Amino acid sequence: MASDKKPRFWPAITVLIAVACLIIVLPDNVKTWAPGFLKPSVRLGLDLAGGTQLDFRVSEDEIKARKEQLAKEIDLLKKSGDSKDVLAKQFELGNIEQQHVRIVEAIRTVLERRINSLGVSEATITPSYFGDEKHLLVECPGIIDVNKCIATVGKTIQLEFKEEYSGSTEEFEKKVRRRADNIYAAVTTGTGNLQVIGQDMSNQLGVWFFDSRPIFLSDLPKGLEALRKLKPEDPVLKTETVLQSVAEDEQGQSQVRDVKGIYLVKVLSPKTKTSRPLTDPAQAYAELSKKQPGSTLETKTGVALNSVPLEFNSPLSSMQIGTQQTISFGSGASGLIYLIGRVEGAEQMTLSHILVQYKDAQRSEPAVKRTREEALTRAQELKKKLLAGEKFESLALSESDGPSGDKAGSLGVIRRGMMVKPFEDVAFALKQGELSEIVETPFGFHIIRADKAASVAEPTVSYALLRLKTDEAGARNFLDDVEQGKIAKSDDQIMIRGIFLSLQPTGWQDTTLNGQRFRSAAVTTDPYTNLPVVQIQFDEEGGKIFQILTKRNIGKQIAIFVGGELVSAPNVQNEIIGGNAVITGSRNFQEASALAQDLNTGAIPAPIYLSGQTTVEATLGIDALSKSIFAAGTGLIVLCLFMISIYRLLGVLASVALAFYVILLLAAMKLPLFLVTREHVVLTLAGIAGMILSMGMAVDANVLAFERVKEELRRGKSFKTAIDTGFRKAWPSVRDGNTSTLITCGILFTIGTSIIRGFAITLSLGIFISLFTAIVVSKWLCHKMASSPLVQRLELLGVKNSDSSPVKINA
Repeated sequence: MASDKKPRFWPAITVLIAVACLIIVLPDNVKTWAPGFLKPSVRLGLDLAGGTQLDFRVSEDEIKARKEQLAKEIDLLKKSGDSKDVLAKQFELGNIEQQHVRIVEAIRTVLERRINSLGVSEATITPSYFGDEKHLLVECPGIIDVNKCIATVGKTIQLEFKEEYSGSTEEFEKKVRRRADNIYAAVTTGTGNLQVIGQDMSNQLGVWFFDSRPIFLSDLPKGLEALRKLKPEDPVLKTETVLQSVAEDEQGQSQVRDVKGIYLVKVLSPKTKTSRPLTDPAQAYAELSKKQPGSTLETKTGVALNSVPLEFNSPLSSMQIGTQQTISFGSGASGLIYLIGRVEGAEQMTLSHILVQYKDAQRSEPAVKRTREEALTRAQELKKKLLAGEKFESLALSESDGPSGDKAGSLGVIRRGMMVKPFEDVAFALKQGELSEIVETPFGFHIIRADKAASVAEPTVSYALLRLKTDEAGARNFLDDVEQGKIAKSDDQIMIRGIFLSLQPTGWQDTTLNGQRFRSAAVTTDPYTNLPVVQIQFDEEGGKIFQILTKRNIGKQIAIFVGGELVSAPNVQNEIIGGNAVITGSRNFQEASALAQDLNTGAIPAPIYLSGQTTVEATLGIDALSKSIFAAGTGLIVLCLFMISIYRLLGVLASVALAFYVILLLAAMKLPLFLVTREHVVLTLAGIAGMILSMGMAVDANVLAFERVKEELRRGKSFKTAIDTGFRKAWPSVRDGNTSTLITCGILFTIGTSIIRGFAITLSLGIFISLFTAIVVSKWLCHKMASSPLVQRLELLGVKNSDSSPVKINA
């Protein structure tokens, strides 16, 4: 006997997908309980989020001239019968042609790396073509400092080879001071221009140039306090101070260090009161605490989690670092809490050490001159003295290298994972008061002492808590203001231009070898190890320079920079003659190919030029977004009212299908594009226009189908038959109309700018979804309604009784 049970698999899957889409569409503050994959965010474009757009033109003049020159050289060599050189030139020409084909994508990769260094995670780089010109449109949402963006992203993409710095710190400082004095004399006497000098020096190591940079007086770096009193007519300020920089300590951990150097700064504009959006939640809380009656601010750093009050102990345990949320204290009181940092419980111990560095150690200081053998002998002598009873602290003060020497060798409390592995393995095996054997690390030789035995630390947190005299709904409004950057304070701001010259060697020094002497890089396979390697080739003059460079750096590293970024630092094993070399160390072909592409990109004679720039304030973007949402909502309501007034019950079903459309479209906007790529649809004003237009087209499909349904009902067909026939007859018109629109979208996407492309993508995405909701969902809803007695009443279906034949309608 056949089973009457209907299949439940596909309905269950449909329900799950519908629920997931609904959760994805909900605002994040409503679904705090949801897992991370159900909380994606919409990627807003520049016109909605605010930020900076830069238009870079890729110049192909030099690369075309190089190809023509090579072609002429090949013709001359063919006439002279020099087949060996002909093959070499043809190989070089082939590489140049491949680079020319991939020029836009190669430069785009370098620009993405630079944008990432700005901390911009949702930037977009779009290739654009104007006739024969190739352009790259760089959009950085949230970046309003256009000068910083231009300085970082738009600098020349140049290939440079550098060697390890080998001079003394004293000599280096004298050279930098003379250089600073010469610049100061030039700009004060009028023989030089600070802007031109800074631009010329901006790619050099140890030099930082900033042009027309707005800065709040409260943010002035240490040593530049004198700028508070200076005016545009005052001369350039020359002062010796420090610049805070992130660097690695002796254990390889990132920490902020003071870099000693010389500033030459010119004030360009008088100070003005400027509204300053507070993007740091802790600062925003501090400003709110001043404005909200009865509010208090608490800021805690590194407190044990178990000592935190119970009201917010649980949130601090589960929150992600850098996030914030509301907290209810009851009795009409609430608050905002921001998790600044959290350190999980880990094994720790208190350590001291004596470090003896040598000049070839990977992370030793440049001024160290002793050899490895001399350093080992010295470490052994110090160990004997310690065993003989000499005080550890005294020897560390007088003999230890590195910053810890000034602290009697003390490293303080060290957690497991903070140090390099050889150091850590020995240190955490020591008992309290015990001395280690001599340990070698990339810093040199260590003698380690355990001041306190290893123990497990309690988890600690750092947070800011703002207590408010309002309910949780009011606190949530404040939270929205903080997250949207609406909390601001007035501060004095000036515009400055300047150069910073570091008095500390950077570890690398310039050479005369650069991309002009570089010919090509290609991935090959080592015949002995079968591992991928990168083969590089220089021209004749470059080969001679490279030979000299490798000869004096045997056993040392040569650094390769592309666009100011270190991409590789291979060790020189021997002197290389002939201008051909091999870079080993790539773990797979992907790594080797990426390195080869970086090298070829840096050698491409195709500079980029800034041809246009646009800055959109965040407040304008928020205003545009709110107006667009209001327009879309108004349009949706008007559409629903129109459909209901014309088609009555069918209009209600169409409105339900339209609601499905909105949910699916918003979910699609939040998810990676078509779920097959990591790229997201970036929502712009033009994209919102495309969404609204596709909503109207979804209703068009319903109108065509419902008119056919009404025709069938007038002929006396049953409701179910009328639905099937009406939708079938309407489909060709719906299909053809939407196909023509999709073709138009394809044309717009192919030849349009980034704004037009955004419109085309969202419109085409909306069309596909609207076809599903207007045809599939609407028809399914009509079938479900077929058994209802309401369909017997033709006036509820938008059909006048006078228009229909006097035949009884069967459901």
